[in-house]
Amino acid sequence: MQILHAGDVVRVRRRAWRVVDVRAYDGCRVVALTGTGSNAGARCELLTPFDNVEPLAHQSTALRRVGSARWRRVARGLVGSCGAPGLLQASGAADMDLLPHQLEPAVAVLRGDGCRILLADEVGLGKTIQACVLVAELRAKGTAARVLILTPPGLRDQWQHELAHRFHLDAAIADFRSVRRRAADLPPDVSPWTTWPIAIASVDYVKRPEVLRAVLNCRWDVVIVDEAHRVANDGDRRQAASALTSRAGYVVLLTATPHSGDAAAFQSLCHLGSHGEGLLIFRRTRRTLVSAVDRRIHRLRVRSSADERRMLARLDAFARAVRAERGDGNRDMWIALALLQKRAFSSAAALHLSVTRRLQSLAGVVPAASQLLLPLDDYGESTNADEAPSWHAVLGLRDADRERRLLTALADAASVAARSESKIFAVRRLLRRMHEPLIIFTEYRDTLAHLAREIGEPAAILHGGLSRLERIAALESFAGGTTRILLATDAASEGLNLHHACRAVVNLELPWNPMRLEQRIGRVDRIGQMRTVHAFHLVGSDTGELQLLDELRQRVAHARAEIGVPDPLDGALADTDDVDSVRSDTVDVKAELVRLHLARALPSTAESGRPLRTVARNRHTRARLGSRVLLLWHCAIEDGRERLVSSRLVSTSLRQMPGSLDAIEPHYAAFVAASMSAWQSSAMAVARSFAATGAARAEAVAKSIENDGVFSIQPGLFDRRAHFAHAALKAAQDEALTAQADRKAELRLSAELVARPPRLRLVLVPQP
Repeated sequence: MQILHAGDVVRVRRRAWRVVDVRAYDGCRVVALTGTGSNAGARCELLTPFDNVEPLAHQSTALRRVGSARWRRVARGLVGSCGAPGLLQASGAADMDLLPHQLEPAVAVLRGDGCRILLADEVGLGKTIQACVLVAELRAKGTAARVLILTPPGLRDQWQHELAHRFHLDAAIADFRSVRRRAADLPPDVSPWTTWPIAIASVDYVKRPEVLRAVLNCRWDVVIVDEAHRVANDGDRRQAASALTSRAGYVVLLTATPHSGDAAAFQSLCHLGSHGEGLLIFRRTRRTLVSAVDRRIHRLRVRSSADERRMLARLDAFARAVRAERGDGNRDMWIALALLQKRAFSSAAALHLSVTRRLQSLAGVVPAASQLLLPLDDYGESTNADEAPSWHAVLGLRDADRERRLLTALADAASVAARSESKIFAVRRLLRRMHEPLIIFTEYRDTLAHLAREIGEPAAILHGGLSRLERIAALESFAGGTTRILLATDAASEGLNLHHACRAVVNLELPWNPMRLEQRIGRVDRIGQMRTVHAFHLVGSDTGELQLLDELRQRVAHARAEIGVPDPLDGALADTDDVDSVRSDTVDVKAELVRLHLARALPSTAESGRPLRTVARNRHTRARLGSRVLLLWHCAIEDGRERLVSSRLVSTSLRQMPGSLDAIEPHYAAFVAASMSAWQSSAMAVARSFAATGAARAEAVAKSIENDGVFSIQPGLFDRRAHFAHAALKAAQDEALTAQADRKAELRLSAELVARPPRLRLVLVPQP
């Protein structure tokens, strides 16, 4: 089988191509090519020896005379293709701005610093791009053939778009429909999940037992969890994410709000997918990375109307009755009463709906809304996080007639208060004063529907109950300028890029988690925002919201002390000192940044293997060169799969041009190789560190799988179901162990490094 190396120029199907990557398998090789000349920019992969690949390099070392312009173009292309250990191979061709902080995580992983990463940058700093860069680079090294991305339903299309348009990576959205369609085309014993190299799935879809079982039986080299704070302390989501990340070779967690003031939730997040190894944390602030626009926080104190005060008084009367029966030590009671009060802070209409549903249940009427509790969302597209909470049994009174009287009085007062709510009046006043687009956030869908009816202006509506197509239509309506108002619950407060269409956010009520406010503001306060961002918090001045505001401030202060977070209540940015204490060691990407910029500006061109010779014509170049001859050598290191690991361009000089290079090249090649021994040792150490870190992770995962074991069974005399279940689990465990063994074998090949002999590429001679 012919030997091919990255950088070689070959002829395939009557066109010239440059070899980008070579992956060797039993009996064949996958050769990745990029076009040159007339097919520049084209990409393809083919199998050898099934496709005929003809190397264009010549064995002769005779010089080939070219013009100075062509010589300089090839020289700059060589400089752009050479790099330090930890060479980034895919980022140069990506359709993205080359920002240093977005390259740091990939460089850290390629240098062997770790296999688990927490990207906790502030909202709007491009965490999705950073994760995509890492995936592209790991795939270029051949260690990320299978990638699973777990994300909220509304962000699946955004991930697919970023991977396709920026990195030319095809990713499939895996949901009920796509899995069913793919399964119909496959044999019964083949899982659809094994057919997608990159799969994007909703966390809420994957957490289903029957789906999770199928996904766990597949090998995943990289598992990415977007908005990871949502799975940090949530039962089913946490269990699914933990099971998948614990078997992955690389784990990437993304969240702009890693710490909400709950230390236990933060520790749970940091241990996701852990087998005792460390976690690389990247926490960068907008102020330290880019020229951040100003953010102004406006706390608007809203005085309640007489009808609203009457409603709150009757709510207090009901709460006193419940406390008198349950006692102040009942924790469930306090949580249930707090949720009821939270509904009142959201809107009188929301409270009225909750109380009315309770009265209907007391009367024996089953409301139609209870049907929503059935698992009707087979597509994993919706979430019930913004639905009204169920009425807790702890709020029931022993005297049903008394409970009915108190709740009837409360429902009547809430119905009257809902006709003219002070916060909705404040919103209408803001709309009259602001003649530009804005987003209004609230926590509950029913408040959202009530607000849409009352504001008196058309608005796009976004909540967790919408399908994928409905969500896209709402966003296009707002971003396209058809409507200037977007009404949204927290289903729209994560991951969306709305900074090009808007700069103002209104929060109808304060959530319990202060980082939700940061997520909401982050929809418009992102990289690319050119105007001052305004956030308006509506706070009831004569309600319990002032006390909630004080509690939120305490939680923000606690989070700022531990990890450094922005303050969405007062507008303060994160303290740099706090951030540096928890982030990973600073990764120097300056040299890689310069190289990637140069590679973009001056792409290499297809050339034969013969050295190129030209005459120095520039006055300054002639003065520096004098009577000497400049020789430029290309030095490269490859791994066991013949992939380029690192390369360098070295210059030497001769006093005069020899008659033939055949006599001088072997001597100078040995000299160049000797002078490069320190660089080779450094590059090989970095590559071996990357392989060793990955192999250690694979070994830890394998031990964990073995320790889990397979339950023992008591064989039945006639019923063989337990036997078949045991056999299936044993087969799944064996397959998982085989996957880890394959991963370790691949990493061993990446650690088998070979320094190729220096190759003379360019010769510059003085003008005669």
